[in-house]
Amino acid sequence: MEGAGSALKPDYKDELEIIQDHVKFGHAGSSNLPEWRTFPEIPTGEDLNPDWDDPEDFDRIHSLLPNNWQHPFLDKDTYLETHYRLQREEAISTLRFSVKKYREDPSMIDDDETCVYTKVFVRGYLLTRLGPMCRVQFSTERAGKKIRWLQTRRLTTGSLVAISTAEDGFRTICMPAVIADHPIREGLDQIPPTIQIFWANTQDAVLDPTTELVMLEARLGYFEAIRHCLVGLQHVAMTPTPLDKYLVSLDKSDMVAQYVQENPQMNIGSLIHHIPGSSTLPTETVTQRLFEAKESLRNYRVLDGIDDQISPYTNLDNSQLSAVHRILTKELSIIQGPPGTGKTFTSVQAIRILLDSQQERGRNVIIVAAQTNHAVDQILSQLINLGFNTVRLGGRTQNEDIKRYNMYNLRRRTMPPQAQRADKDYRTLEAARKNTIARIEEIVEKVFTEELIDPQALRDAGIISKKQFESLQAEDGWTHAPSIEGPSDLLSQWLGDQRVEALSMDSFDPDFDVQENDERVDCDAEDYDIELDDCIADDDENSGRIEGRWVPIKYQWTGSNPRQYTETDLVIRQELEKDNLWDINKQYRGAVYQYWQRELLNLWRAEFHTQLAANARICKNLKANKWHRDLRCVKTAQIEIVGCTTTGLCKYRGLLAALKPRTMLIEEAAETKEASILSALYPSLQQLILVGDHQQLAPSCDTPFLDEAPYFIRVSMFERLVKLDMPYTMLNMQRRMHPMLREVLNPFYPELQDHPVVRKPDARLPIPGMAQQSFFFHHTWSEGTDENFSKFNILEAEMVVRFIEYLKMNGVKETEITVLTFYRGQRKKILSEFRKMQHREPFKNVHTVDSYQGEENDIVILSLVRSNGPNGPHRAGFLQDSNRGVVSISRARRGFYIFGNMINLLNACENSWLMWDRVRDVFHRQNRFGYDGSLPITCQQHNRTTFIKHPDDWINHHGGCTEPCKEKLECGHNCDRRCHWVRHDRLICLKPCERALSCGHRCERICGDPCQCTCAAFTGAYPSDEVWDDDMVGGGLNQSSIVPDAPFIGNSGPIGRLRRNRHQLPNHRGGQGQVWAGGSFVRSSMSSQAWINFDARQHDTQQRQEHRLSIEARPFNPLRQTALNTINPIRETFRPVTLNTRGRRNVEEGIVSETSGTMLPEQAESTSLGNNNTRQDQRTEDILLFDDAVRRENLPLRDSMTPHTLSTNSVLYSNIGDQSDARLPGHLGVPNERSLFDDSSRTTYIQQHRASTANQQFLPTIQGSQPHGTRDAGRVRVVEDKPEWDSQSVRDMYDGNSNSRHIINESEGDLIDL
Repeated sequence: MEGAGSALKPDYKDELEIIQDHVKFGHAGSSNLPEWRTFPEIPTGEDLNPDWDDPEDFDRIHSLLPNNWQHPFLDKDTYLETHYRLQREEAISTLRFSVKKYREDPSMIDDDETCVYTKVFVRGYLLTRLGPMCRVQFSTERAGKKIRWLQTRRLTTGSLVAISTAEDGFRTICMPAVIADHPIREGLDQIPPTIQIFWANTQDAVLDPTTELVMLEARLGYFEAIRHCLVGLQHVAMTPTPLDKYLVSLDKSDMVAQYVQENPQMNIGSLIHHIPGSSTLPTETVTQRLFEAKESLRNYRVLDGIDDQISPYTNLDNSQLSAVHRILTKELSIIQGPPGTGKTFTSVQAIRILLDSQQERGRNVIIVAAQTNHAVDQILSQLINLGFNTVRLGGRTQNEDIKRYNMYNLRRRTMPPQAQRADKDYRTLEAARKNTIARIEEIVEKVFTEELIDPQALRDAGIISKKQFESLQAEDGWTHAPSIEGPSDLLSQWLGDQRVEALSMDSFDPDFDVQENDERVDCDAEDYDIELDDCIADDDENSGRIEGRWVPIKYQWTGSNPRQYTETDLVIRQELEKDNLWDINKQYRGAVYQYWQRELLNLWRAEFHTQLAANARICKNLKANKWHRDLRCVKTAQIEIVGCTTTGLCKYRGLLAALKPRTMLIEEAAETKEASILSALYPSLQQLILVGDHQQLAPSCDTPFLDEAPYFIRVSMFERLVKLDMPYTMLNMQRRMHPMLREVLNPFYPELQDHPVVRKPDARLPIPGMAQQSFFFHHTWSEGTDENFSKFNILEAEMVVRFIEYLKMNGVKETEITVLTFYRGQRKKILSEFRKMQHREPFKNVHTVDSYQGEENDIVILSLVRSNGPNGPHRAGFLQDSNRGVVSISRARRGFYIFGNMINLLNACENSWLMWDRVRDVFHRQNRFGYDGSLPITCQQHNRTTFIKHPDDWINHHGGCTEPCKEKLECGHNCDRRCHWVRHDRLICLKPCERALSCGHRCERICGDPCQCTCAAFTGAYPSDEVWDDDMVGGGLNQSSIVPDAPFIGNSGPIGRLRRNRHQLPNHRGGQGQVWAGGSFVRSSMSSQAWINFDARQHDTQQRQEHRLSIEARPFNPLRQTALNTINPIRETFRPVTLNTRGRRNVEEGIVSETSGTMLPEQAESTSLGNNNTRQDQRTEDILLFDDAVRRENLPLRDSMTPHTLSTNSVLYSNIGDQSDARLPGHLGVPNERSLFDDSSRTTYIQQHRASTANQQFLPTIQGSQPHGTRDAGRVRVVEDKPEWDSQSVRDMYDGNSNSRHIINESEGDLIDL
């Protein structure tokens, strides 16, 4: 072990030096280097705010070099400087223009290019291991709209901002800063909102919390994506690489990589995927032959090429085998993969061979990168599934499986926390960082004291003289002995009423009614992929949460200075010259104290900046230490694959360079800027693999003039090398599209062929309801422009939505359909149209073209949007970009349908004509172009073709044609619908039922619904029945019994309602029941309950007997003694009723009785006479019978979980003013035989009730899914005096379809507010 440790020491030291060189990199002030190599990482104030009248500054701004990509560069330095200056200009040009605009007009508001934040004040500093962060508050008053911080791109982590004082307004002061994080909670959601920043220069750090600042942000451009690239280009200039000759001089020697020359033997056995004719062989034989074939290729000499005899044994076609050989051997491997040709699969096969051929696992890591997180995760997933040890740099992946392989989890697996604490270098650096924090806190405490400033501190700082200090010891000029009061108390006496509490800088941020829709002008086709995983404030350990020591900066006390005097005023200067502080005029003492505060702050500002800079340097050393520990983790875990985005290649450049990789693969290379790849050429790199397609999406650029001549910043390294005839391999066998769809691509890829798998008859099935698998629907409907200047076409959107509905009616799944468009405005319009359909789950598979790169689906519908009628003016916009056009026409596997104005595209401009005329020619040749503005659809039932010309034409189409359906439904009724594809056993008949029921009446519902009659004979609910509320006893409500109407495909339409299957519904006919599921009625295979044969009286008798047996089985309890022979102990529900001053009755919520019940039938006759006599003798002035319509409302309960109980012999009276409140028991609106009570029982209950309701709570009424929602506790039902038989409420109670707790359905107008 000791020998191994000593052997690692040289590598250990070398690795640490590489990392430190990257972390501490900087050549500022070096006179022997070209100017561009001395530029700082973050631009200076002079870069953002130059003197536009100074010729020297003007020339410095316009020092860009032309990008002559069609020719070799003079030398490497010129090549690097050209791309460095272009990248730097893209990073800062938009913000520099914003500063210029604000400087000319300080009252400017937010516009399409600039965000202005005013009333910016420093709140304090958060001292983290990432560096010192300054927290500032700000106002968005210049936005004029409410900012949605969860969706906006404002103040994104890593964005560059420019800060100046409000007084200066960028005339002389410009302080650059970088957004440290984007906290929503306790940050941007505050009023006013707060954000944390890194000062570009710690000397700019603001310490005064009363200094008002202004902050500017450019809407376009993302500094963080370019920042690390700039530093990487400066690194590349220091070291030559084997790739320089290809990139600078366009050398076409196509040499073999050095490590391959040294050892050309590789294990290519993984290319064997199957054995020819294996279907007729035994499994054991196939397994044996596979093993033998792979073993024969274990030591294959790859320099001689890959033998053609492998073709029958592999899934790769010949072009893919050729690409694999190039990747395995060449220093520069360029692979062009047209759509559907398997670029990623080919890359994975090649990487697998490279890793299988290594003698020692993890000895040489391979770097895999791509432009987007999604692309990185796709290729890493395949490599992980093959069993390779992989780590993902960057913590913002959305793939949950990939997150398990990030650096944080690797660190946890390989290095326990105690190992980090045992790191001597880490402990030393952490101790030094804490020392700087303590020193910063000490400075802040001296300047921002909790009490008034200590006079001794003013004296020590030389702010006041010795005589002035001593004069404080004398009151009114008389010297006396020191008092017990402290120094601050002396100063408080001196200030007197001039001492005031410092005003808070918390300003009110306006709350606008209109929300900002943060969409960029002319960025519709760009789904801007902000690489948040590559932001400076991201830390894998805490998922972006920033932790540190918070040092607030705030004055607690100050002096009163209403006239805002300063030391520049003569009167203040005169007062400051007085030796006796007591001689200073009292009205100026507040201003003098403020002067002392400013002087003390100025005195400590330099020391504060020094300690802040020291803290930042230590944090960089901690970063180097962390990277070195991560490198140890990578080697300990024998990591073979390191994946990250192309931005991450430079952000983690120190760590990756220390790993000394010799192979790097770039997926989507044609979508990546040349500088992003160029800056990642590490000194150890021997092999660069570029996989992509320059005819698809190109790199994006936020600065318009840079993508034009002579700068061509959107020309990728991949495109430049391919177009300059550098050696490359093109894949030519597509496995995605139906052959008819592939023909649309042939004008752009003449050599593209079909793989046999797509030519099989059952490989790409026809589209149900369509005669053709592709079609161009031509129209001249005019476009529109939304509030974000994005284009949309409403009729085209409606046409697309109805077409998708038609496909769904014909059995196509939603997941098999994708809608593509070039404009976000159209995407939002299509989604809005789908929401109008009121589906349970609206269709959401609508994307912009740029966001769908690398994706595919069975059916793709392309919405072109742009149209200004048949006569123009003709505009193509994003559609003239052939790269986007190729992506849009190459995503479909089975069906491809285009909706647009071809006249507009052919006449808009030359680029548009070159792109879309070739597409039109293919559709014309296939006879699939709708010149007459119609879309042919074909009925699956009758094979009849119908032509759709307008969205309204879809109304009468239900997946078939216009022929009437002549078949019968299962019930025997005629269908009478138009032709439809949906089976009849899935439809519900909408005709009147009129079946004869057991009660003798006919069914009152439609045929497809459960039979229903409201009579007592059918429902089994008689007025004399006891109430047995199963839901109440069981403690729950049967929600499945409440079933809304089920429209077909989301809303009511001509075809009616569709059957599906889920919850069982009662069917009063017996036989097959119906089920509510997903918004529709469907048939159920379960038998329904035979409610026709249900005997309610027999059921109640059975319940009584069961309850009597359960009571008899219990031990005797005199406190709970019940007369079993007289009372049925089933819970009853009573409704308290109150009388208002006008004699009207107000009926409230029912109360459940636990101890009472309805008398048994045999006792009812013997007791009825006495009750009737009592009713006759009782006065009825203030007594209300329970024959009336009632409604349950909230009542006070003794316990929030236990219903309040009442005895049948009790009634409650409570006096409120002149009103008499009588609460009497009831029986669910059924006449109660025991409605009258004597006064004694009434008085007894009142006393008991008043004693028990001191701390009562209200329990909300359980209404199920009542139409009008939950009522307020302070609202009561107003019921007129009507006979029971004339009460609509009582009729509602006997409705067999109503829920047991839905006693009454009323309208909102029946309620009054108390």
